[in-house]
Amino acid sequence: MDARPPTTPAAGPRLLPRAHERLADAGCAAVVVVAGVAGGPPIPLAPAAQVGYAIVVAGCAAAVLLRRTRPVPALSIMAVLLVAHLLIVPRPGLFPGVVCLIAAYLTQTRLAGPRRWGFLACTYVGAAVGVAVSPIPGDDWRERGLVAAAVGAALTVAALAGVVRRNARARHDLAVERARTLEAQQASERRLAALEERARIAREMHDILGHSLNTIAVQAEGARCVLRTDAERADRALADIGRLSRAAVDEVRGLVDVLRTEDDPATTRPAPSVRDLAELIGTFRSTGTPIRLRVDGEIGDVPAPVGLAAYRIVQESLTNAIAHAGGAPVLVRVGVGDRALDVSVSNGRPRRTDTGRDAGHGLVGMRERALALGGTLDAGPDPDTGGWRVTARLPWSRP
Repeated sequence: MDARPPTTPAAGPRLLPRAHERLADAGCAAVVVVAGVAGGPPIPLAPAAQVGYAIVVAGCAAAVLLRRTRPVPALSIMAVLLVAHLLIVPRPGLFPGVVCLIAAYLTQTRLAGPRRWGFLACTYVGAAVGVAVSPIPGDDWRERGLVAAAVGAALTVAALAGVVRRNARARHDLAVERARTLEAQQASERRLAALEERARIAREMHDILGHSLNTIAVQAEGARCVLRTDAERADRALADIGRLSRAAVDEVRGLVDVLRTEDDPATTRPAPSVRDLAELIGTFRSTGTPIRLRVDGEIGDVPAPVGLAAYRIVQESLTNAIAHAGGAPVLVRVGVGDRALDVSVSNGRPRRTDTGRDAGHGLVGMRERALALGGTLDAGPDPDTGGWRVTARLPWSRP
């Protein structure tokens, strides 16, 4: 059972603004005062009794003002003052009836747990005692029973109105809480989407620039070595450097355009796939590294996301092989199955251990691409050749 003290919900917007709540409390207090004045004692009272009656009316009005923030003290004050009223004016009247109705309504709107029903029961008992001890014309038990029934019905209506109000506030608070939860979930999803997009952009930039810059570096070193002995070869190397630089700039510009545009990305430059592997390998041949490509299966059946991931994995693997395998021959194998694409890139020379931090980032990026498709990627020494091998399996589901 919930025995916590009743409080007005602090979280979320209120059903009424704070200023309107104060006006409502002041209006209820005014109703109590008017009932006390208009429904005054039907018999003359002594001066001391009149002062006591005025104190009872003022105290009940003050308790009504406290009903929203201090419901338990307000109900306690009303109970004590109504007992005092019964001692001062032992007759039924409008004032005690109005106060009892407010008390019954208050028990259902502001109290929780056992106190909610305990104070309501006390309200019924107090009203019954007041009807029992008050003189009724004719003093007929039938008439007294009818009065008691009417009072009980009025208190029940007031209590049911409080239940309706309580349920409305509970639904409002639940709606506010759901809205806040949904807003927090959407904010979290936006943050995750932003992080995923940043990671994707980082992978794309690493793959594009890593491939181009490593190839340019190798070409530049080769051109420097043969500049005086083989001018024609140096000229070809410099031409390759210029072509690769322009291609890298175009790819970066295309990536930036995709990020800026609000149109469908499909209307922009198509993403590379396994169909472009031969062209990709052609950009590495000028480095002097022997590269062979072997394709088994129909590459036209490969979905675009799988083809892009395979292209980037081969691109990164070739970039690392040229940078760290010292010109050893490289074999690229692509096998198209019914539900998966198998990719393997191996070279015949052990990889140097001083690969730097970029190689580690490249391996992480390749593995993330494979995992995003539900696949796997392994990289390590090749037991057959003693060199380095990268293998990936990229599955997809056909309709």
